[in-house]
Amino acid sequence: MNAAPTADSIWEESRHRLIRATLVGSLIEWYDIAIYGQAAALVFGTLFFPDFSPTAGLVAAFATFGVGYFARPVGALIFGHIGDRYGRRTALVGTLLLMGIATVVIGLLPTYASVGLAAPILLVLCRLLQGLGVGAEYVGAVTMVAEFAPVHRRGYYSALPACGVFLGIGLAAAVSGLVATLPTEQLMSWGWRVPFLLSVLVVGIGLLIRLRVPESPVFAELREARKRTRVPALTMVKAMPARLLLVMIANGPLAFNIYVVQTYALSYLKGNGVPGSTSLFALLVGCAVGAAVIPLVGRLSDRTGRKPVYLAVSVFCALISFPFFWLLDTGNPTAILLAFALALGGGCLAMFGSQAAYFAELFPAAYRFSGFALGREIPGALLAGPAPIIAVGLVAAGGGAPWLLAVALVVVALASAVAVAVLPETRGAELAPMVAVDGDLAARGS
Repeated sequence: MNAAPTADSIWEESRHRLIRATLVGSLIEWYDIAIYGQAAALVFGTLFFPDFSPTAGLVAAFATFGVGYFARPVGALIFGHIGDRYGRRTALVGTLLLMGIATVVIGLLPTYASVGLAAPILLVLCRLLQGLGVGAEYVGAVTMVAEFAPVHRRGYYSALPACGVFLGIGLAAAVSGLVATLPTEQLMSWGWRVPFLLSVLVVGIGLLIRLRVPESPVFAELREARKRTRVPALTMVKAMPARLLLVMIANGPLAFNIYVVQTYALSYLKGNGVPGSTSLFALLVGCAVGAAVIPLVGRLSDRTGRKPVYLAVSVFCALISFPFFWLLDTGNPTAILLAFALALGGGCLAMFGSQAAYFAELFPAAYRFSGFALGREIPGALLAGPAPIIAVGLVAAGGGAPWLLAVALVVVALASAVAVAVLPETRGAELAPMVAVDGDLAARGS
């Protein structure tokens, strides 16, 4: 009788397929987010809110961007429950389909000029559906890889899906940059739709790859041992509320700072007379730097520990906040490229490299998906969605100068560092399923 395959043997057989599947899923997720954010910054105010003043139209467009973030915790609950109860792979297929369909539909929507008030209402509905899917996509990808990967290289491999995140942002910047070169009339009539419609191609490829990925061996063991919890999220909140809160705070820069840099900064540069093509190219450069740095940071966390790496990145995010705006205010293209390379690539994006394995290791297997997802998406609802609007308000309060906004970025980054300092070190942690103890659940070996 043949022995059951081990996690190591499944990993060796499926490693390349698994990495591709998680990369392409995260690529699609963040491509969808980025093209929406870029469209909100550059064209949605005119297309869907033409009766507003330019500033009010921009705020309204950013508000529709933020709506999706209020749906993300709901998506985290739904798909986190599916992932912890019915399988990581099942949840990942569902998030991919929901995100892709919603994005393509946005590219087909009529504008305000065609159907009036129905246009922004339909836009908000599509954005809500996007948010539901996004609420667990990245977390599911990282959880799958973390539960497969060898313990001594978990930080490196778990960081790789985040490269897909920023390859997605980079692809969106590249596509939007090409579309932005169209004459204004063509851009506003059909050109803005192209980035959304192209999503269908990437989703189709991603679905084919993802359907061939095996289930996580950790979840398979949970299912076989009948150790799944009935309501994973509720069990997690009862078992470790303080840890969930600290994870939420630690995620702050990826819920606020990153959206100020990748979304609000585009409209800030536009208001300072910088061409859209320049700012989008700078965004692309920042994403390229991030895609290179993320796996290096993940590998470093395998060697030195999760906490010191995460702390260093959080502090760097604080230190770069004021220089980021100083460089933007020069209006010099080279300085703007450097600003995005440092603040986006070397700061916010590098945090993904230290966060991936760390957050997966902080939660036990029976509610890992739910804990990780809610720890990321609740601060997303509180900070990420409103981030561009908060940014507009803080800059306005500063008389057009960004110093108040820079202070906010510093505060969020330093709060993250404090939360990480309180959290435990987890490098080398066992990710195996839970065992029952006195009617409750506790980590094996604890």
